[in-house]
Amino acid sequence: MRKNQNPVTAGACSFTMSSLQKDIFKPKLPPLEALQEDPDATSKEVNNKKSSQPVFAFPLTRRQQPNYSPLSWEQYFETMQDIAGKSKDGKVPPLFVLHHGAGHSALSYGLTAKRIQAIANQECSILAFDCRGHGRFRFCKLNCLEHTIEYPFFFYQSPGYTQTPNDTDLSLSTLSNDMCEVIQALYGDTKPDVIVVGHSMGGSVVVDVANRRIVPNLLGVVVLDVVEGSAMEALSTMTSFLNDRPKEFPSVEHAIRWAVSSGTVHNLESARLSFPPLVRKKDEEDANSPYVWHTNLAATQQFWQGWFQDLSDKFLKARAAKFLVLAGTDRLDKTLMIGSMQGKFQMEIFVESGHAIHEDQPNRLAQCLVEFWKRNKRLILPPKVPLKPYQH
Repeated sequence: MRKNQNPVTAGACSFTMSSLQKDIFKPKLPPLEALQEDPDATSKEVNNKKSSQPVFAFPLTRRQQPNYSPLSWEQYFETMQDIAGKSKDGKVPPLFVLHHGAGHSALSYGLTAKRIQAIANQECSILAFDCRGHGRFRFCKLNCLEHTIEYPFFFYQSPGYTQTPNDTDLSLSTLSNDMCEVIQALYGDTKPDVIVVGHSMGGSVVVDVANRRIVPNLLGVVVLDVVEGSAMEALSTMTSFLNDRPKEFPSVEHAIRWAVSSGTVHNLESARLSFPPLVRKKDEEDANSPYVWHTNLAATQQFWQGWFQDLSDKFLKARAAKFLVLAGTDRLDKTLMIGSMQGKFQMEIFVESGHAIHEDQPNRLAQCLVEFWKRNKRLILPPKVPLKPYQH
């Protein structure tokens, strides 16, 4: 029997490969021995790099701490009294009147006011004042209406405190009358279109002013985070809140730090501006005296219920454009919820803000206020031209 020249074993076969196939299966990587590091070569290479390239050393520094020093009002308010001035076309610019909440000051609107002017391109005026029993700035006496009133000097030129014949009278009617007298004292017979903006207690004041129709040319009323239902419910815990907060601070910086750490104000820049007027030295003659709260809110407890009673009904009945800004939808009471469904007012929700909306989100609030003004400003029609009689 003839033997096979190409024997085949079980499970395998023999074949010849072309040169192309041989090239495909050739190893492309160097042998394993060639990949081993030479410690001498590595050290030489590192030394060469050190000699040829500059070395930058970064010193170890601690994390930068937040700056709690007070800010000056000069970055947010002007010093020239040009409120009653006219624009280039001879028209009186519209006026935003900003009323702060209980225990706050006019400087809480500092960032918002600065942003309004930037967005509106200097086309409107802004008035923010410290109501009686608040603030720490100088005041001017003006003969207004039929008696002399004292009001906080809007431009804050030197330190002082708001003084009135009765600083403890924070009733709603008194605060509303003060607001009207301040506007009258500054503007006199010049009556611009007015938009009143109030936060918390200030929201009750502007609603009362709008409901009583005691401000001429009232264009709109804006309420910041205050609703009758939730406000009346919160009054029962107000005393506990006042007792739990610090009674005094070693310095103004400590007061600002507490404002941010407690969540009272989420914006550090605004806290540095607005909180210095809220505290004063316990003993002005003692350089090491601690700082205490300027306004005794506990002494105003008799006025709390009057601030917020019938607030929702008065807001809906106000004969002006209405804008409600809240920090959450849970603050709406039944009356306002029905009014919102009926489209009786504009509403905006600032979900990421705390109670001090104008301090926590001043940029967004300023944009909303300017848009509200432009949406509701008076339409100025061209003068009527008499038609000539038709001639045949």
